[in-house]
Amino acid sequence: MKRLLLLLLMFSVVLTLSGCPGDDDDNDDTDTTTDSGDTGNGSGDGSSGDGSGGDTLSGNLVLQTADNPNVTPCPLQDILTDATAIGALRTALESGTLLYLDLPFNGSDSDIYRKKCGLEGFWNPADNINEISLSSIGLDPATAPNITNLVLFGNAGICADGFNNSSFGSGEGFPVAGTYRKEIKAAHQGTTYHLRFRAVVSGSSAGNTFASEGITPATDLSTLVYSVDGVVTPHDDVFSAIVTAMSASTSSAPGATVEVRMSAGGAVIFTAAIEVICVSAS
Repeated sequence: MKRLLLLLLMFSVVLTLSGCPGDDDDNDDTDTTTDSGDTGNGSGDGSSGDGSGGDTLSGNLVLQTADNPNVTPCPLQDILTDATAIGALRTALESGTLLYLDLPFNGSDSDIYRKKCGLEGFWNPADNINEISLSSIGLDPATAPNITNLVLFGNAGICADGFNNSSFGSGEGFPVAGTYRKEIKAAHQGTTYHLRFRAVVSGSSAGNTFASEGITPATDLSTLVYSVDGVVTPHDDVFSAIVTAMSASTSSAPGATVEVRMSAGGAVIFTAAIEVICVSAS
C-alpha cells in the first residue's frame, strides 16, 4: 500500500528500525550514546522507574504513567474503540500526508539518542517538536520505503546498544530491549490525526549491531524472515500488515506483534509488540 511503510517512521522501534530520521549530527564530537542502561530507577537494567510495569504491554487501553496520559493526544481513545473511525484512520495512514514527530538533535546531551528513540525513562512527548517527512530525509513520499531504505537513508538503527556520534555506518542495529513510545501525524481530506504508540522490544538480538549479527543492511535486511501476528510477511509488506491488523475494540489497544528470524523455521531473534494507545483528530 502506498506510503504505508512510513509507519516505520511513526514508530521507529518496530522491527530493526527504531531510528530517528532527521537532524542527527554524526560529526559532533560529544560521545552521546544509546544503550540499555539506567532509565530512571537507578538499577541500570533498562527498566522503568515509574512503576508502570517496565517491559510489559498492558494488552488493553489502560494508560500507564509513562504514557504521559495527560499530554495530547492522550487520553483520547474514542477512535480506537469505533470500527468506522478506525477505518478512516487506516485510510489516512495509507493515503494521507504523514509526519514523524522527532526531538531536535543536541550533541551536548548524553541521553540524546535514548530520547530520540523514545526509550522509556527518557521519552518526553513535549520535546518532540520537529515534524519529519519522507521527503525531508531524501525519500519519495509517494512510494512506500522499505525497511532497508530506512536503515540506509533514514538514520534508522540508532537505538542499538552503545550507539554514539562515531557509530554512523557501523554501529546501527536492533534496538535495546525495553519499552518505547513514538508519535506521528496523518492528514487526510481535512482531518489530521495525531497518534501515540507504545512498543515493547525483546529478543536475543535486541541491542546488537547488525554487524555483530552478520547482517549487511544493504543486502541482508530484505532476506530476514518477518512475521506479523504469526503470519510470515514479505520485507516490503510488514507495515501494511501492521495497519491491517489494527482493529477497534472497547478494551484491547489496536496493534500487532512483529517477529524477526534469520531464516524460515529459525528461532525468533527479535520481537516488537506494538500498541496504538491514543489518537486525536482535528
